[in-house]
Amino acid sequence: MANPFEKRASEYRRDDEAFLPLVTPDPLITFFKKHADDGKLYDQLSVIIGAPGSGKTTIARLYQYTTLKTLLRHESQINFKPLVDTLTQCGAIKNRQPILLGGRVPLESEYRDFWEFPYPDDLKCKLMFALIQSRTILSWISNLTNTGVELDQISIVPRGDAVAALAAIGGIGGRDLFLRARAIEEQIYSISAALLPPAIDDIDDEAAAAYHPFDVIEHFEITVDGDTKILRPLVIFDDAHNLHPEQFTAFREWLARRELKISRWVLTRMDALSPEDVLLAQSEGNTTRPGLKDARELNVIWMQSQDDRFGKRKAFRKMAKGMATRYLRQMDVFSRRGISDLADFIGTQPDIISSSKLETLANSIDTIQHKNGISDKRRKILENQISEYLAGNGHESKDVALAMLSILFHRYLNRVPQKGLFDDQEDDVEPNRPLSVDGGIADGAKVRLLHDFDRPYYYNIDALCDASSENAEQFLHLASTLVTQAETQLIREKPASLSSRDQNRLLRKKAGEIYRGWDFPHNREVKLLAEGIAKQCVAKTLEGNASLGGGAGAGAFGILQEEFDQIPNKYEELARILKFGAAYNAFVLVQNHSTKNRMWCQIELCGVLRVHFGLSQTRGGFLERKTDDLLSMLKAS
Repeated sequence: MANPFEKRASEYRRDDEAFLPLVTPDPLITFFKKHADDGKLYDQLSVIIGAPGSGKTTIARLYQYTTLKTLLRHESQINFKPLVDTLTQCGAIKNRQPILLGGRVPLESEYRDFWEFPYPDDLKCKLMFALIQSRTILSWISNLTNTGVELDQISIVPRGDAVAALAAIGGIGGRDLFLRARAIEEQIYSISAALLPPAIDDIDDEAAAAYHPFDVIEHFEITVDGDTKILRPLVIFDDAHNLHPEQFTAFREWLARRELKISRWVLTRMDALSPEDVLLAQSEGNTTRPGLKDARELNVIWMQSQDDRFGKRKAFRKMAKGMATRYLRQMDVFSRRGISDLADFIGTQPDIISSSKLETLANSIDTIQHKNGISDKRRKILENQISEYLAGNGHESKDVALAMLSILFHRYLNRVPQKGLFDDQEDDVEPNRPLSVDGGIADGAKVRLLHDFDRPYYYNIDALCDASSENAEQFLHLASTLVTQAETQLIREKPASLSSRDQNRLLRKKAGEIYRGWDFPHNREVKLLAEGIAKQCVAKTLEGNASLGGGAGAGAFGILQEEFDQIPNKYEELARILKFGAAYNAFVLVQNHSTKNRMWCQIELCGVLRVHFGLSQTRGGFLERKTDDLLSMLKAS
């Protein structure tokens, strides 16, 4: 079969049996369980926001009633038990039965066509809302009939105060509901599909009439063989970013009404949000946001939140490894050989630099020592510290040790008085602050070796996961290049194992392809910012004393938070560029980061950019900059 890593799980649409084995429960725990526990997930309008590939559509498909029924039919399979347990914790399943009637309604481009009609906004909204509600009814009923329930076994429980509106939606019976929804859909679709929009006077009164099933329905009931089950309806509107911005606002306000009893989710990319909502959404104390500020009406779930970033990275590693195992099981060439884990063929041992390069490195460090009068005694002290650190972390590497020594030499020189021409070069001087050796210095040394000697830096499963910036689709794209290479080697009767050098080469090549292939609004300007930030970060990272990020270097620009908060109002074009950069996972906006007793917003490069430009995946190191620095990068083009 084709490499499944080249597809999202949601693209496996043959049937639920092909889809479910690829789904991991971890995103539900990470993003949904908290909201289910606090009672907001199904009671309020939930707006679920994520970059492309963050898993929105996969979750939407998982929550459909037909999918839940298929899952429970196969729950005895050991691979499905964690998913069943997680959906139970998230309130979709109870006593091994679905309690939600989930239906997915994709908001495709045809809905946006309503906003182009030469009608008053009120009429355009009425037509769109009626079409959406009719298709939701059809989706709910289709989910039931596809699991073997007959139309005559379906009914609704109306709200106590909405009995008078029953006739407009067809009554309480499933068959009448279905027929009425089908008629409304056909009437309104004939308007939207017309080559020329009909005149207002020619619009069928029935199509524009009050068809409001969302205001009527409280629950669905299905009765089979005398057994009645009550299901809470859940509508999942996918791809809401296709709507016109004004249309999206009206749509959201309509769904946010507290009197609605149905559960409703809106899944969207950041495209649908204003720059203010994207740039200031997680800025403390901001009260000016017009779109996503009312916690009483909206439950906003960010699928790329900056909260607990260490925990999110750790959780994503676990999820990605589980996802990779599920995908590998779909590939016969691996399963026949008992390979079910990426770690089975992704090597963890680094390829050190050649002896000639090692000699060049050693000579350069000798030059630093002799040129600056560093005593042999001080060198020995530093070498012992390095050896102790490397031994304590389970590895010894001559090239890394030498690169670390170079960094420590430069730090030492910054902490001692400069020697004069006639000073005794053998005297050892204590630094004004002690020098320590830690993981930051080791990481900085490895980045330096990558740039200076092409030593592999991006290898092993954790490096692959971190390069994905907690984005499932990004992970699959990067992993696919490694899986394809391993598969080719197996087909040629060679071991599947990929050396660190192979992994580094393949991942950097793929990262470059992803970066050059960006095709989203303002991608050219986003690339200008990305290149400008990356080049300055690389230059700072490669400075002799590796001063930032504990030694690992920089991977972001930091703008003072109060200055960053002014961007949407003062620099509209820059705000749009940053919005799309964040929306398409080029940047991560880390708000309210405290450093030097001040609050900063970090514009952090994503993992793919770090791989492409050769930066550490360690987070935290940033360059202090101003808004004008961003503007100058754009003007330079």
